[in-house]
Amino acid sequence: MLYFLLALFALMWAIFIVYVIKGKRLEGFYFKGLTSFLFVAIFAYGVYKFVSEPSYGPQVLIFDTIYVYLIIFVMLGLVSGLMGDLFLEVQWFYKQRRNYTIKQGMVIFLVGHVFYILAISIFVGFNYISLMIGLLMTLLVYIGSKLMKLDFENLKVMTYLYTFVIFTMVGSTIFQAIDLSFNGYSILFMIGAILFGVSDLLLAPIYFKNETKKRFVVANLATYYLGQCLIALAFSFL
Repeated sequence: MLYFLLALFALMWAIFIVYVIKGKRLEGFYFKGLTSFLFVAIFAYGVYKFVSEPSYGPQVLIFDTIYVYLIIFVMLGLVSGLMGDLFLEVQWFYKQRRNYTIKQGMVIFLVGHVFYILAISIFVGFNYISLMIGLLMTLLVYIGSKLMKLDFENLKVMTYLYTFVIFTMVGSTIFQAIDLSFNGYSILFMIGAILFGVSDLLLAPIYFKNETKKRFVVANLATYYLGQCLIALAFSFL
């Protein structure tokens, strides 16, 4: 079942990319939604596999609330990603409200990252060095935006706040991996989060410098969807 979901995910993602490259955003919109839905489905399968393990069983969700919170908050993070995807895609259909739809999408994704941070913090604890990673990356993004002459317009504060939150989340996954001795679950979660962060760094020139090179667009979508897929897939190795 897992291989089937992964194959279907890859197929929907590939079709979406083709439509984006061809400039057919409306057709691509539907496949983007399906691709996002599938990383939620991959997560759901991982949870099912986890509670089906003889060493855990459904009773783990009753007697060990840490796993309950982990599952709930990661699920909310993934669903936020699905919703944020669709909000961001709407900008291509209502260009006169482009900044508004981008801001709404960023807020939804930011909330999703907070859910990821909460999940990790409850599961293994919060390492405050993660905040330093978030601050450092925000500073680097600020410097990079000046060098690249990115025009954030009225989204400047939101962009820096979002950068801080996502890379605090990335830092949290790194320390989670350290705490769990780099087991399968924590490695996949960490790599997924790092790819998520990379995808947003690639997205900045697309949104704020009108970068239209196909390799930029494909790299952004590849790192984002692979990142979310790995976070979802991590639960098959919990």
